[in-house]
Amino acid sequence: MFTILVVDDEKVIRDGCKRIFTLEGYRVLTAANGREAMDILVSELVDVVLCDLKMPVMCALELMEEMELRHLDIPIIIITGQGTIPNAVECMRKGAYDFITKPFRTDLLIMVVKNALEKLPPPPKFKTLPF
Repeated sequence: MFTILVVDDEKVIRDGCKRIFTLEGYRVLTAANGREAMDILVSELVDVVLCDLKMPVMCALELMEEMELRHLDIPIIIITGQGTIPNAVECMRKGAYDFITKPFRTDLLIMVVKNALEKLPPPPKFKTLPF
């Protein structure tokens, strides 16, 4: 089962995304800001991060920098109400997988997450030892 981390300072967005992706069969974790997200990322296995661009405490760009410093190679999809072209370019340049503007369509959000999951490397295969 894949795990999605939803990071947004708006509880209604976190709860809505959690409901959407739980119904799709994913495990969903939530955080209200980038600092909470980092605490989760260092203790949980997460496959994709959905993150609001502008948040108090730590914004998405700061979270992306912290993830890079810690070598956390996890696709991050930016969701924002501030969907300007310069914001999108900056996020993509800094390594975001995709950029979605609010309000977003549920089917588009699901499709982008599924596409990001398809790009993940396959899990390592372990050799069994003969006994």
